[in-house]
Amino acid sequence: MPEKEPIIVVTTPTVPGYRIVKVLGPVHGLTVRTRGVGGKIVAGIEGIFGGEVTTYTVECEKARRESLNRLIKNAREMGANAVIGADFETSDILQGMATIFASYGTAVIIEPLESEG
Repeated sequence: MPEKEPIIVVTTPTVPGYRIVKVLGPVHGLTVRTRGVGGKIVAGIEGIFGGEVTTYTVECEKARRESLNRLIKNAREMGANAVIGADFETSDILQGMATIFASYGTAVIIEPLESEG
């Protein structure tokens, strides 16, 4: 099976060296993560001493990556080869027992600018 073309994801409204030929619309990727009892205990111990709560950091990195991968998958299904204006958002739900990680942007089709010369 041939490898899929990579989707370019940028936080900017344009992609340098490319022009937008079609805007396909909003696209998102979501994941919801719960905080297990074990993680709360470890985080509580780390919190006593101050500093970074590494157990949450690792889980947040995984969740962010998962939401971005879902954003890319959804953009590809729309026929896009890029996402512009990408951003991330988190929200606690279930009285702080779970966190929603969302990535969103605008799915577009881009093509390289012709070099002048």
